[in-house]
Amino acid sequence: MNAIFDGNGELPIVLTATIIPNIAGTVSVNPETRLAEYIEALKFYLQYAPVIFLENSGYPLEQHAEFRETPRLCVRKFPPSQNPERGKGYQEFEMLDAWLDAEPKPPPRWLKISGRYQLQNILNILDECRRDPQRALIIDQTVRAHMARTYCFCVRSDFYRKWLRGLYRRCNDQTEDWIERMLFRELKSVSTDEVRFFSTQPRLAAVAGSSGRVFPIGRSQWLVKQILRRLNRLIDGKYLWYSR
Repeated sequence: MNAIFDGNGELPIVLTATIIPNIAGTVSVNPETRLAEYIEALKFYLQYAPVIFLENSGYPLEQHAEFRETPRLCVRKFPPSQNPERGKGYQEFEMLDAWLDAEPKPPPRWLKISGRYQLQNILNILDECRRDPQRALIIDQTVRAHMARTYCFCVRSDFYRKWLRGLYRRCNDQTEDWIERMLFRELKSVSTDEVRFFSTQPRLAAVAGSSGRVFPIGRSQWLVKQILRRLNRLIDGKYLWYSR
């Protein structure tokens, strides 16, 4: 692991990527399009934090200069999953497990973001995470949907190993056992001292792979959600009670 991730207090971003999708139900399937989106996201995040880029489709990243390692970029490649029919969440967390198991010195804490998503207010998100270094997990969980929003979360490596490692094995999109549901159920027994939701309402710029839904929402709509989030924290710091 590059030295930049060890000693200077920066919080690294872990970007998860699948350039060549191998499952049904994905709207964006063109590898060239997906590659371009990943490159744009990578360039965007490298302005603000060191990045660990994880890819699990076997795409030849070495052919592209954007993925050459630097003091602020680590690239880790993993083979395609042997169980792609289990869904995107299964494969993503299978890769996260494999990365933590293989990395000789993983960062003690990191911010995971689904690789094609750009958080327009990433500086606010990073600042919030840095100001709460003892929190084991910061993730949005919605009570109405009984889901954890896995596109973005900040986690300590030791907490991940204790609570999230192996969770992907319970996932199966064919039976609607999505990773978001499995994680929500797993975290029920974890106290609010360890887990809370983001104080900052994320502002996404992305196209959802499964639905084709286009982000972002307008600024006024984002402000309303930010106010609701702050009010929510007055009664509950672990779960969001308003709809997406």
